[in-house]
Amino acid sequence: MRVPAPHWPSVAGRARADAGPLLLAAVVVMAVTLLAAATPPLLAATADAAVRDAVRAGGGDLRVHSRMEVDEGPNAGRVRHPRLAESVDDFRVRATDELGPGLRAALRPPVAAVVSPTLKITDGSVLRTFQLAYVARDGGPEVTWIAGGPPRPTASATATMAYGAPPWPVQVGLSEADAAALELRPGDRLPMADDQGNDKDVRISGVFRPRDGADPAWRLLPSLLGPVAGADGTGSTRFAGLLSRDSLPDARLAFGPDELRRTVSFAPDPARLTWDTVPSVVAKVVALKAASGSSAARDGSPQWETGLDGVLRNVSSQVGAAFSQASVLLVTLLAVAVLVLLLAADLLVRRRAPALTAARQRGMSLPVIGGELLLESAVMALLAAAAGLGLARAVTPEVSWEWIAPVAVAAVAAGPAFGTLTAARATRDRRVPANRSARRWVRDTVRLRRAALEAGVLAAASGAVVALYQRGAGGGMLPAGAPALCALAGGLLLARALPLGTRLVLGRLLRSSRPLAVFGAARAAATSARVLPPLVLVTSTALTSYALTFAAAAGRGSAGGPLAAGLVRLAWVSAVTLPVLGLLGLALGAAAGAPERWRTLTRLRTLGLRPREARRVATGELLPPVLVAAVAGPLLGVALAHLTFGSLALRLLGADPEPAPPWWGLGMVAVVFLAGVAVVVPVESALRRRRRLGEVLRAGDG
Repeated sequence: MRVPAPHWPSVAGRARADAGPLLLAAVVVMAVTLLAAATPPLLAATADAAVRDAVRAGGGDLRVHSRMEVDEGPNAGRVRHPRLAESVDDFRVRATDELGPGLRAALRPPVAAVVSPTLKITDGSVLRTFQLAYVARDGGPEVTWIAGGPPRPTASATATMAYGAPPWPVQVGLSEADAAALELRPGDRLPMADDQGNDKDVRISGVFRPRDGADPAWRLLPSLLGPVAGADGTGSTRFAGLLSRDSLPDARLAFGPDELRRTVSFAPDPARLTWDTVPSVVAKVVALKAASGSSAARDGSPQWETGLDGVLRNVSSQVGAAFSQASVLLVTLLAVAVLVLLLAADLLVRRRAPALTAARQRGMSLPVIGGELLLESAVMALLAAAAGLGLARAVTPEVSWEWIAPVAVAAVAAGPAFGTLTAARATRDRRVPANRSARRWVRDTVRLRRAALEAGVLAAASGAVVALYQRGAGGGMLPAGAPALCALAGGLLLARALPLGTRLVLGRLLRSSRPLAVFGAARAAATSARVLPPLVLVTSTALTSYALTFAAAAGRGSAGGPLAAGLVRLAWVSAVTLPVLGLLGLALGAAAGAPERWRTLTRLRTLGLRPREARRVATGELLPPVLVAAVAGPLLGVALAHLTFGSLALRLLGADPEPAPPWWGLGMVAVVFLAGVAVVVPVESALRRRRRLGEVLRAGDG
């Protein structure tokens, strides 16, 4: 079986004749593809920034503690362990290995520390406290001794201390700031005692200056570099003395057996944390905490503690909410874009109906007609989508493909489907029944099919709202599409009510003495049965109002973080793009009815209708659906905000979920659409002015 080949001159000729609508459809595909392809990567980058900001602000260091080995000697005393610093280093290595490669890659190098309990300086001055601290990391921290020297051992390597003996002496170094504030020099003794009043023998070995004050090791104990006010209560000042590897064993004997513990701290590295790494990091941290030893254990087992998982869970909830809210906004854009593409396809088919009918009557098969139309729409859609992807790639490091499909499918399939159906209807051999009841049955069947389709839209909108209430906007595409589906449902109801309204107005005007108003109302009543143009107008105005209300809610009371700011930007982009799409729909709908409208008006001109009056009649025809959209659309958008905002988790981003519509913006939306009619009518009149009456009347075309 030979595959029928397309007639290339027909394909090229149709494309040249209808270059305008095709170009408009291509612009819509390109613009929406740009937004749909660029928004998810930009949101992902914003999510990465939010994770890093949350970690910087919330800290969440991962710490592991362990008791030191028992130091009891054989003669009921305590033995000095000269290699205590090496055991701390070993503990740091073991803790690092326990992290695993995935978690270890997200953390900065570890810092080990041994910190004493807080002591009180007993020189009779104001409330001042003191701690002894040993800190170590790979290669640091490095200091320069500007007076005296590093702390030295105060006893032999294997000295013993009997229980109840006098305080064991220990040497520490002081920073310049601490030494100046305490007025101490190398060799001085600092009087201090613990909470039970037990004196401590702490001696100053020297004064140091850090070679790098930003070294991560100092972050664990800022009082090592200078006095810290308020660390132990209002009016208090904390100081700290630096232990060396040589003096750490003496510090162990200066305190009780369990008063000094080893601690290894891992600070999260914000630069290595991204939104994609959050789940694995949280899972590993939770596993470490679950396997952690008890704080009462005396076997030296590690005890992990951190708030990092809580910080990441919190920001994960915020990012999930932001992604869900962005999905809602993207679905609104896609819904209106698909409607505009359907309207563009309808315009193309109306313009091509005579040519398609003639081709079918000459014997061209439906597959060939559909194939030619599909080839044309596919080339247009692919070129426009490629241009949109190229622009998206220029502004983002990568592009997303998942949101492009609805627009691409509508752009490729709508025109061929409508055109093939039109050609098939023009040449079908179904006869009109002579029986009145049979004709009524045919009409009722068509109405029932249409009602079933519209009932399906209403059911989908109801199901989407229920799913949104139950699962939130992050529960899938159905709840995320609740505002768009509800706007479509509302637009369908208003589009179905429009013919009733126009007929009612026409009936009242027929009893008036205003012929121009009657002509305009008659034309409006004749064209009001078309559902797609008013559906596009109502949906676009409703969703524009929804986006404006969302932007006001997200911007009001939010914390000003990168997530909230990104959503506000996306909402404003939607609020600008949606009315532009709606105005394109207005232009396309007007162009579809322009031939019949201006043919009627041209005939009226032969009866004395002046050009200015013809424009007023055309305005009267186009105004009713625009007026309905301008009035009912913003109100529908506000109603959708009240219906859905409570389920969008706006509070997670610090925003106020109570809708506060910017009425000035909603009013501007109505004015813009009404002004669109004021622009379309003069443009159409100028284009038709070049046609002479004789040509129109002979050709029967406007």
